[in-house]
Amino acid sequence: MPLWCEGGRSRPAPPASMLELQEARRNGGISEVSNPHTCTDCGRRISPYSRGRCEGCAYEFMKRPMPDDFMEILKKHGSAGAAKHYRASLSTVTRWRRDSGISKHERAKPARYCGGKFNFSERPLIVHRDMAQAGQAADFLRKFAAVYRCDESGRVPKRGQGKFWNRNGYVLTDEELIAKARRMGWAPIQF
Repeated sequence: MPLWCEGGRSRPAPPASMLELQEARRNGGISEVSNPHTCTDCGRRISPYSRGRCEGCAYEFMKRPMPDDFMEILKKHGSAGAAKHYRASLSTVTRWRRDSGISKHERAKPARYCGGKFNFSERPLIVHRDMAQAGQAADFLRKFAAVYRCDESGRVPKRGQGKFWNRNGYVLTDEELIAKARRMGWAPIQF
């Protein structure tokens, strides 16, 4: 390969296609057809070092397509279950939901239905809760501030020995706690 000199440094001559491209640029006759560096999808000019797609098309190409049975799995398992099933992220499942036309806050997985009533419990571990009226009132008041059992001085006792309630640093009896909860809109659950 012959060496040619530019600026005092010698290097190999460029290929003929490069020389033609440089001459076309000088003459102003360069066009998209003669430029091999265009996006294969949209035809936009790209860097000569890219892999054939522009940034926007490459991003779209990398997106994982929605599976055929996505709606069945979504209705059966919900978004988190579908993400686990397809080994995809929640953002991918959200994009698939959006592409399938499900609105943002619509539940795909139906709620449990038992004998004419929806089986809904406010908290799942109802077995381990104090279901006396004072306990229910304390659960209601916990929405607004910390409420816990204490002794008459306000300290936390050993398990099962507290006869008073501490709410915001105030020591209350069962009756005072129930009265405070009723003033804030609580109604007891009747068994």
